[in-house]
Amino acid sequence: MPKPFGVQKVKVLLYDFSALYGHLCRYKQHPMRLLFCLIFFTGLLFSCSGGKKTAQQTGDPLHVILSGLKSEAVGREVLGRKNRYELQVIYTQIDRDAKGRPLFKSFTYQLDSNRYFYPASMVKMPLALLSLEKINNLRRSGYPSLSRNTAYRIDSLRPFQRTFHVDPTAPGGVPSIAHDIREVFTVSDNLAYNRMFEFLGRDYINRNLQEKGYSRTGIVHRFNYPGRDNRYASPISFYDASGTIFREKERFENHVWENPQTHTAKGRAYRDTSGKLVRRPFDMKAKNWFALGDMEKMLRAIMFPETVPEDRRFLLTAEDYTFLWHYMGIFPRECDFPKYDSVYYDGYVKFFLFGDSKKQQNGTVRVFNKVGEAYGTLTDVAYIVDFDHKVEFILAATLLCNPDGVFNDDKYDYDQTGFPFLADLGRRVYEYELKRERKVRPDLEKLKAALR
Repeated sequence: MPKPFGVQKVKVLLYDFSALYGHLCRYKQHPMRLLFCLIFFTGLLFSCSGGKKTAQQTGDPLHVILSGLKSEAVGREVLGRKNRYELQVIYTQIDRDAKGRPLFKSFTYQLDSNRYFYPASMVKMPLALLSLEKINNLRRSGYPSLSRNTAYRIDSLRPFQRTFHVDPTAPGGVPSIAHDIREVFTVSDNLAYNRMFEFLGRDYINRNLQEKGYSRTGIVHRFNYPGRDNRYASPISFYDASGTIFREKERFENHVWENPQTHTAKGRAYRDTSGKLVRRPFDMKAKNWFALGDMEKMLRAIMFPETVPEDRRFLLTAEDYTFLWHYMGIFPRECDFPKYDSVYYDGYVKFFLFGDSKKQQNGTVRVFNKVGEAYGTLTDVAYIVDFDHKVEFILAATLLCNPDGVFNDDKYDYDQTGFPFLADLGRRVYEYELKRERKVRPDLEKLKAALR
């Protein structure tokens, strides 16, 4: 809306109006000069009103949607306190050309790839992709029997390392990269992420992500592993009934990966590892980073690999993509291995649309996504489809739910603010998409097949 006129603007306007009247009287016999004066005065009125266009006038549907969110208390709270909640949003519309190829148009709100937020479990998505890619590269370079389903064993050489070779939740009771990926997408398991970190190593992760164009991403540490030196990657071996297929020795990687983002110091205080309150901002500069723009771009690379330049794609097979789509799109109760109980309700890792409810969904609308939740920050990056109405779109958002500004105290405002806001945001974008006209309806059959 235009800003109200200030006193000074009123004075200027009155002065210019009087001048205009003089010109009108002077130029009443000169139509062209009279027209010029009228145009000038119209422009003056527009400039005094701030010259701002509404969201409808600029064609930005995201701002229209966010304005609608202000009708609810949670929406007013989050959107009215931008600095506190650090909200960033990307909404990407998808249209199809005559051949069914996707065309993307993105709208953003407060998107800032330089401003840090803690990505939490979002970093599991790139590790899943890189793990599949590494398996494929090894298979092509002399290990033809290696696959994502091959059993592996992690060994330990140092006090902070752990041996891992039995997994009762996995097919056959042994770990595999495939099983780790199942767990990180269906319920966002931390230990499965750590095991992929061991397989890849820190330098492999970050060099490959940089080469693929993810310049605002860095993955430098494991989860829930105090005292671990993240420069070391444990020995790992893959085997089958005939013996060892591939073995990799322990790796030491001394390269320092610097976080290039700003605002890494958060809040006013934090609890240290002993539980003591430290009255200064919580510095996250040494933690993982992953900008929202890179997250959205990576999701596109999973769901629409054909739209990514060949030298920037993850080197995955058609079966790999179907495998990923399955475990990104199912609800935890639909997982074959492991079997999850009702504690993992349908909205457990589906913040958009379903995150504020424990209701069982009918599966008509599916969310292919990854979420992050830690240190008060909630993030969801999702490709959302409605099979019945042939609707598809991408939505990505992050917000900080820590009203008291104290970090690492497990007192965050997820339930009252974070989950309701993201769920409502997802529903409102979905409702907008239901009404949006499409010249070509998408063929979603391959995704529906992947969920079976």
